[in-house]
Amino acid sequence: MHAYLITAQPSRWRRAGRWVRVCTTRLLIGAVLLLLGLLVLVIRSLRPIVNVLATWAVRTELEISIRTGLPSIGASLGAHLTEEFVREFHKGWDRTTKEGQPS
Repeated sequence: MHAYLITAQPSRWRRAGRWVRVCTTRLLIGAVLLLLGLLVLVIRSLRPIVNVLATWAVRTELEISIRTGLPSIGASLGAHLTEEFVREFHKGWDRTTKEGQPS
């Protein structure tokens, strides 16, 4: 006589439950991927519109500053932000070079 390992097969209900779980998981993953794809599409589609609006705003501000003789707000804010960035960059650069040298 040979020894056989007898295993119980999953019942019809268990197989149906597994099929429902697998299909539900795949549908949810597909929905998440679809939503991410739509989000990327919207962001990529809006970028050229934002660029056009920003260019229009800069040109309008420049034209107004030329006509009124007042300095443009964007240029002064941009210059201030640039100065602040350069200051932070140099502070970080000096700190790392001083820490790297032996005392």
